[in-house]
Order: sequence, then C-alpha cells, then structure tokens
Amino acid sequence: MNSYWKKFYNNEFVTMVLSFSVAAIAWEMAVGLFSIPQWLLPPPTAIVTEIYQSAGYLWQNTLVTIEEILLGFVLACVAGTLLGIVIAYSPVMGKTLYKFLVATQSVPKVAITPLLVVWLGLGMAPKIIMVFLLCFFPIMVNMVSGLQSVNRELLDLAEVMGADWLQSFLKIRFPAALPHLFNGLRVSISLAVIGAIISEFVCADQGLGYSLLVSSSQLKGPLTFSVVTILAFVGIALFSIVAWMEKLICPWAKTTAAEDRNNSEKNS
Repeated sequence: MNSYWKKFYNNEFVTMVLSFSVAAIAWEMAVGLFSIPQWLLPPPTAIVTEIYQSAGYLWQNTLVTIEEILLGFVLACVAGTLLGIVIAYSPVMGKTLYKFLVATQSVPKVAITPLLVVWLGLGMAPKIIMVFLLCFFPIMVNMVSGLQSVNRELLDLAEVMGADWLQSFLKIRFPAALPHLFNGLRVSISLAVIGAIISEFVCADQGLGYSLLVSSSQLKGPLTFSVVTILAFVGIALFSIVAWMEKLICPWAKTTAAEDRNNSEKNS
C-alpha cells in the first residue's frame, strides 16, 4: 500500500491536478471572502462559465493564434537547424554571421513589430515573422552547441574507419546534437506563444491576443481571464508535445541525463 501511495504522489499529472485544484479552491474562497468585483478578479467558476458561453468565439480565435504559432515555429525550426549546421561546419561563418546574429539579439523584438506591419501589411505575415524571430535564435544556438560538443575521439575513429563527413554527421554529430536541439525547441515553443500575442496586440482583428486586448479594455473580467486561461493551456500543451517528441525521437537523452545525475550523486 505504501508503494502504491508513493507512486501515486510521484505521478507528475496527479501532482499538477492537485496543485491546480487547491489553487482554484483558494482563489474561489478569497474572491467571495473579500467581495472582489468580477471585472477586477473573477472567480474560477465565472471563468469556466464564460469559457462555456463564449466557446465558439474563443475557439475561433484560438485556432488563429495556434496557426500563427505553428507556422512561425516550424519556419524557425527549419531555418535555425540548417543555419546551425552551416555555422558549425564553417569556421568563417562562425566568426562572421554567428557573431552578427548574437549581436542582433540586443534589439528588442517588440520594438520592430510596428516596422513589420509597415513592411508586410496587416495580414498574418507580420505575426508569423514575429514568432519566427523569437524562436529562431535559441534553436540555432543550441544546434551549433550540440554539433560542436561531439566527442572528438568518436569523430577521429569514424574517420579512421573510412566514414565521410555525411556519414559522420548522420551517425554521430546529428544524434549527439538532438538533445541540445530539443532544449532550444522547448524554449522556443514558449517564446512562440509570446510572439504571437505581442504581434496581435499591435496588428490584428482576431486571435487570442486581440481578444485579450479588447476584453481588458472593456473591463470584461471573466472573458479576459478566459483568454488568459486558454493561452496557458495552449502553452502547456505545445510544450508537452515538444517534450513528448523528444522522448520519442531521442530517448537516449533522458538516459544520459539520469546517468549524469547518478554519477554526480555518487561523487558528492
């Protein structure tokens, strides 16, 4: 029985549900106890009711935002991965383009959103580009780091055995870089949600960011918190999908991390 309860409490999903349940109950009680108006802080029951009543409106805007997130994220994945490979294999690119890209990160992306609107218009393009700009750099940096952190002895051994650069890349470098790449993907998918919302604040007539801006300006507390709740679930869902893909594509990354923790614990 003790082992059953220990396994029950160690389950991440159960822990998350219990935590959210306790927080929701405390929130509901606090709003009622202090008589907080709904436009300022609606209780969880009012938020759930609003989500149900405005399901069609919220669903339509959610799809728009998810489309922007996924398109920008996929473009960043492709461009960041390919450019990371080029930089890792080219010392010249590493000394020039890589340093230039690092320097450009000091420019706040929010500041260039109005420029994207001027250059690309009011359609979906500036929103996708904003997501792309926020996601690209972490993916590219982690790809470069992963490719450059490969054990040199393995590469020398592959060269001695007659492997060409493509075989070394496919068999050694890229598999070793995948855990680093997924670290960048996990960071980027969270930034993708932020990028989409920021761009919708500036130039949009639909999407969750636009709905959040309109509902908050009209002091519609339940609708505002409904949008925030949906955004939180979208972010969690996308992050979980990336984490699931990492376990599916490179399961050795988790094994290596566990071995490293065990070794550090033994050494300490």
